[in-house]
Amino acid sequence: MTKAYNTTLDLNQFNQYLTCNSKKFKELIPDNYPPFIDLIVTSPPYWDMKEYGKVEQTGYKQSYEDYLNDIEITFATLYKLSKETATLYVNIDTLKRNGKLIRLPDDIAKRLENVGWIHKDIIIWDKGKTLPWSHKGQMRNTFEYIYMFVKSENYKYYIERIKTVDKLKEWWVDYPERYSPEGKVPDNIWRFTIPTQGSWGTKKNFGDLEFKHACPFPPDMMARLIKLSSDEGDVVFDPYAGTGILLAVAEKLNRRYLGLDTNPEYKEIFERVTKPLINKQIIAINQTYEQEENKKRLLNEAINKLRILKFPKAIIKAFIKEQNQEFPFIGVFALSEHYQLDESEIALKKIGLASYYFILNPIADLYHEDVYNILREMSNNAPFSKYGLILNIYVITVDEAIQLYQDLNQNIYLYGNAVVNDAMFCISFVEFLEIIQNELINKKYCYKGIPPIFSNVEITLSNYEDILPDKYKKRND
Repeated sequence: MTKAYNTTLDLNQFNQYLTCNSKKFKELIPDNYPPFIDLIVTSPPYWDMKEYGKVEQTGYKQSYEDYLNDIEITFATLYKLSKETATLYVNIDTLKRNGKLIRLPDDIAKRLENVGWIHKDIIIWDKGKTLPWSHKGQMRNTFEYIYMFVKSENYKYYIERIKTVDKLKEWWVDYPERYSPEGKVPDNIWRFTIPTQGSWGTKKNFGDLEFKHACPFPPDMMARLIKLSSDEGDVVFDPYAGTGILLAVAEKLNRRYLGLDTNPEYKEIFERVTKPLINKQIIAINQTYEQEENKKRLLNEAINKLRILKFPKAIIKAFIKEQNQEFPFIGVFALSEHYQLDESEIALKKIGLASYYFILNPIADLYHEDVYNILREMSNNAPFSKYGLILNIYVITVDEAIQLYQDLNQNIYLYGNAVVNDAMFCISFVEFLEIIQNELINKKYCYKGIPPIFSNVEITLSNYEDILPDKYKKRND
């Protein structure tokens, strides 16, 4: 045992591709060696489907039961060698024999559960392209399954890394309280087109080494799984590595890799074809994630601003409806305050602290305390409690509003006519006085009972062109 380990596998030096049958991998590992695998992504050979070279391999010329036994042996070994935080993704599809559908994914899932793996989720991989044939009772299949398993509930899962902005519904500008500032969680249908013949390499490019594999993994899909379920420096493992796309992507994303395959030709293809090609493709993959991170930064900034600005408009609208009062306020200060959120507030999805000063109309037949209590109670209940804001609410007089403006010593922006997603202009003290002291000028900026809003938060939709839905781009052309 020791001899085999020392000569074949040094677990202090990763980034290795071994020619080895996966069910015999445990023979290369010293007894009682601690778990070291962080992430496994693999696609087992199909049962009795295709011969990948003239070598011993799981699934070729085996009974169905023997095939499943081999699969179970492999994943029992990997379970023991995986950390408690490990995740396993298995790509597999159904197949037909003698006119009957064989639910291979479910049969494999049961074997994995037998050895301890916990089945956590199912992803549908829309491949976009596939082999062209179909048969009676079988439409052309363009998808496969990716089953997600974990070793414990302490698994790594960084969903924020793969959230997106592009597929966010266009209504987020008008309803920022309904959308996460971090972007949209991807759905469980992933659209990644498989590499086509000739797109990776030809004999002309690589001599006799063509990039051949029945269904090679798309590099960008491998990058998503690696980012979702591992950290830099983690060990990424593939027991059926094939041409090694996962391994090459893992290396470029600063993970350590270990891969196995019975076919020595695949190891040569991995070294001479796959790695150089991934070296080129990783540039575009990294650029895509960098661009998405920038969009998420813009989205986070925009949604936080929009929530702060929409809150007074929405609560005044509800107040007018419930109290059946016209124009109880002549303006509102919506102020973003400097505040460091603690862990408990972040867990509650709070986004920050905002102070609201509702400027009471001098002719309104309302008492300060009554108005304050009504607004405070409303703010504690849905939908206003869903804005993620830690709130300070005040009801002030015109004189107090004038003093507040002078004390702020900040740029104050005007939002009028109930439009709270596009600042009109930075308002001077003289202009502020005119609006709150002159009824005609005040009404110029009112719409359906919503008075002008004064804020230290500036948002101009033209600054968010990269993430703005088309309907708002047209509005601002």
